[in-house]
Amino acid sequence: MDRYEGTAHLEWWANRSTCPARIPVRIVPAAGNGTWKAPASPPLDRDAGEDLPLLIDAGPHFTLRFDDDAATEVEVAHPGDTNRLLLRTGATSDPGA
Repeated sequence: MDRYEGTAHLEWWANRSTCPARIPVRIVPAAGNGTWKAPASPPLDRDAGEDLPLLIDAGPHFTLRFDDDAATEVEVAHPGDTNRLLLRTGATSDPGA
């Protein structure tokens, strides 16, 4: 999956049954194994742009769900712009985890 380029969704799960954030992104491999640039696509609205840093601060581990429903856990960072995220892969996660 390190070389995958395309659309996906970032999901932030509060628990096994509650996903308060699902963000469409376009992922592009970045320098370094298991690292992606992930611009929000479409760009986040004002409320989502304000809420996303709070979620990242609460727990930077999101589920990255690909179009074929495959998923992996990623650590999310936003270097000053919540519409231009950086993702680093972790362990594969179960759907809804």
